Amino acid sequence: MHVAYLQLMRWLARNVKRKTLWFLLFCIIFFVIFTIVHNIDMTCQGNMNWDKRESTMNDKRHAPNETTVKNIVRSKMVVLKESTVESSILASTKGLDFGNEVRHVAFLKVHKAASSTAQNIFLRFGWARNLTFVLSPAKNKFGYPNIISLRESLTNSNILPTPKDKSFDILCNHVMYSKSAFDYFLPKDTMYIGILREPYEQYKSTLNYFHPSYIFNRILGNFPASSYIRDPKKYEPGSVISSWTNNRQALEFGFPLHLFHKFNTSEVQLILEKLASEFRLVIIAELMEESIILMRRYLHWSVKDVVFLDKNVAINKKESDLVQSNDRQFYRQWAKLDYELYEFFFRKLRSQIRDEGPDFDQELLLFKEVRKNTSIFCLNNPNKDEFLPIKKSKWSEPFNITWEDCRLMRMGEITFVQMIRERQYGSKDI
Repeated sequence: MHVAYLQLMRWLARNVKRKTLWFLLFCIIFFVIFTIVHNIDMTCQGNMNWDKRESTMNDKRHAPNETTVKNIVRSKMVVLKESTVESSILASTKGLDFGNEVRHVAFLKVHKAASSTAQNIFLRFGWARNLTFVLSPAKNKFGYPNIISLRESLTNSNILPTPKDKSFDILCNHVMYSKSAFDYFLPKDTMYIGILREPYEQYKSTLNYFHPSYIFNRILGNFPASSYIRDPKKYEPGSVISSWTNNRQALEFGFPLHLFHKFNTSEVQLILEKLASEFRLVIIAELMEESIILMRRYLHWSVKDVVFLDKNVAINKKESDLVQSNDRQFYRQWAKLDYELYEFFFRKLRSQIRDEGPDFDQELLLFKEVRKNTSIFCLNNPNKDEFLPIKKSKWSEPFNITWEDCRLMRMGEITFVQMIRERQYGSKDI
């Protein structure tokens, strides 16, 4: 091959002009380089296609779905492969730093605002660490051991004293908000967290759950709530505090009573700004998962600490039996305080999320996946020796969802509070 090449070169040197020779040499070199590059590209492309086919097959084999999880939970140990969403996120755990977890928390539990779902997170966190909760006496004038007050904030008469040599860590039962009262009973470094729901949705849930007598016992016809909302002052109880439907969320956030009778825009704005300075976060029920992720970051808690199942979701709720299609506009006119409160903190939450940067959406995707798998696992009633493993991620060390975790996530509010009461004070009847 080498000899033939030299003979070709000698022939070209004798018979072809110098310029033509250089042109032919250029063509030969170009052809050789092109051939080499083409072969390398084909080899790489073949490897990539094989990797892609292999990855696709792995995704189909490993991606968890409801049927897969239901089948796996019957075994002695549940093993879920990481999902497509988790794969990209789990690849990087650089900078895993959770800081010092916050253990002093005041959660303002607002009625019919998905607050029982959020409350369960605080109950589990405190239970796991044997923290001290603010509790009412088991027997109180409201008839429920999980209610501190529906009419006032914390006082010495509506809560139990702290156990000996301890101070309060967590407040998460129903009570009216007052900054001065909360500050008096809770540590100075307590982080305040509230919750709100879109007012008309909260109103419908209130109608369905409480069925207020001043509406359904006093008003005749097929749609008493619709008649009420067209002239609410006609049917409202004499006291704002006794009403479930007069800007109840604003009432529980501590708005002064005179604003319920005469709305004042400038005063309302001042109150909202004051609340914003006092509450580190107000959870928005319509953005529950986003809110909980933000809360986890502020509290420096783990992902396992904040995984939740939906609580107290109404079953067979027939809203069409309670309201009519145009009632929302009438309610908005009535619930001005609630709407000012909700829309203010809705905007604030969106701003807080934007400040977290692009990895917030990544954590949200992972959290949704973890929640979905946890829900399937827990609702299939696993045995005590079964568990759901969750892999390490950028935001969490690896952990397992166990039978005990499912039990606590599904536990009713009153049962959980009474269990805490017994451990904290030695009796469920105190």
